[in-house]
Amino acid sequence: MIVSVLFFFASPSFSEVKMSLNTTLVSRYIWRGFDTVPNNKPTLQPSVTLRLGESGLCFTLWSAFALVDTNFVELDFIMGYDKAISKDFSLCTGVGYFTFPSYPNYPDKNSTSPEIYLGTTFDFIPFSPGLTAYYDFNLGDGLYATLSLQKSFPLLGKVLCSNFLLGYTTQYRKIWVDPGLSDLCFRLSTDFVFKGLTLTPSLNYVIVPNKTINKEDEIWGGMSINYDF
Repeated sequence: MIVSVLFFFASPSFSEVKMSLNTTLVSRYIWRGFDTVPNNKPTLQPSVTLRLGESGLCFTLWSAFALVDTNFVELDFIMGYDKAISKDFSLCTGVGYFTFPSYPNYPDKNSTSPEIYLGTTFDFIPFSPGLTAYYDFNLGDGLYATLSLQKSFPLLGKVLCSNFLLGYTTQYRKIWVDPGLSDLCFRLSTDFVFKGLTLTPSLNYVIVPNKTINKEDEIWGGMSINYDF
């Protein structure tokens, strides 16, 4: 049903398929406040995205590979719809299927999980606030909702992008995670463009008020390389 809704909202402009390749190296893999790969291990996160013309439909294959002292592997399949409804308002929705091939007995219910999401951004309001809700039907078995803010500043001839995200969760109660505020994440980044190749260094910091998610606040760096075809 979700697939049908996405195709209903998408325009019929599928004439040009665009592809993006991305590889991101992070000093640690922090996700919704969780230290996903224990003991602060660096992670490589390659992905490929196909966009169907101007329809707003996209398909992403995203992955994560721990680089040190662990065989952690994640492989996610995401189909989404992202469209500017007007110059002041945009909508995103989609479905993801998260898998963990490094888990025992993969693929089974303990190593795969579907999730849906729905979000909107209000560009006419200062800091372009966005609201997004995610619902996981298996491993997370609950809701994760975010409020995001963003602002860009000129700096030494470049544009410095700042992002803030506040998360609330009812997910992962099966592993004794308490519902409530989960993470407050701050990010600074800038782009360096070289003939279609975009390099994006970032600095990230998360405050985790919910200590059943992570007993520590975290700081980490990242370097993303993106190429658009």
